[in-house]
Amino acid sequence: MAATHFDVGGYKLAAEITGDGSPTVVFSSGSGDAGEAWDATIAALTVPTRLLTYARAGIGLSEARPDPRPRSFGDAADELRRLLEATGLPGPYVLVGHSIGAIVAQLFAARWPDKLAGLVLVDPGDVRLWLEIETPKLLVADGDRESHMSFDVKLGAEEAAESRRHLEIPSVVVSSRIGRWLDSKTPHLWEPFTLEALDERWQRYHGELAADLGGERRIAQVGGHYVQNDEPELVAGAIAEVIRSGELLARPLSDDLVRR
Repeated sequence: MAATHFDVGGYKLAAEITGDGSPTVVFSSGSGDAGEAWDATIAALTVPTRLLTYARAGIGLSEARPDPRPRSFGDAADELRRLLEATGLPGPYVLVGHSIGAIVAQLFAARWPDKLAGLVLVDPGDVRLWLEIETPKLLVADGDRESHMSFDVKLGAEEAAESRRHLEIPSVVVSSRIGRWLDSKTPHLWEPFTLEALDERWQRYHGELAADLGGERRIAQVGGHYVQNDEPELVAGAIAEVIRSGELLARPLSDDLVRR
C-alpha cells in the first residue's frame, strides 16, 4: 500500500494505514527503520483491526525536520502525537514500539496515557547503558540517511527514567532470548562490560521495567533483538493479549454487577 504523507508541523511524515476496526494499533520502529520492520508481526496478527506504520523524520519516505539538531525521545513522542492528530484516526490506540521506538512509545504512554488502550514494548533499549560504557555514546543516529536525525542520549536517559511509572492500561514487555548478547560480534564496543554481564543486565532491566509499568513480561525462545521478525507470533500474541485486556477493562458493568 502506498504511503500517505501527513504534515506534523513544517515537515511531513510517511505513514501507511491498513485494515479496519478498533483500536488502531500504531507501530513505532527502531533506529533507522520504517514500517517494513513489522511485516512479519502484522502477517501473524489474528485480531482484525486498523494498523498504522510510519517512519520518523529523516527515515524512509519521511521528510527531514527543519531543525537538524539532536532531539530527545520526548520530541519524537510528540512528533508521533502530532501525526496521530493529523491522520484523524480516533483513539485510544494500542502502541507497539521496538528498541529506540520502544523508548519513544514509553515516553508517549507516560505523557498521554489517556490516548492509549495498551502498550507493547519489544526489546526496548537501555539508554543508561550507552552512557556507562568505556566510550559513552552521547548521540545515537536515527538511521543513516544524510538528513537523518540523532537522539541526545543524556537527555534521553533522564526522560526514560522519569517515564517509568505505573500505567492504568494493559502493557507487555517482550524481551529477546536469554543469551542473545553472547552472540555479539563487537564485544569491544561494550567494554568494560562482559557479554555475560550485558545479557544479565538486559533481562533484569526488562523485568524491572515491566514491574514499574505494572505490565506483563514475555521472553523470546529464539528471537534476537528483532524479536518481531525472529518470533513474530510472540509479538503478535502480546498485541492480541493487550487488545483483549483493554476491551475487558472498557466493557461497562452489567446492572446486576453494579447492584452487587
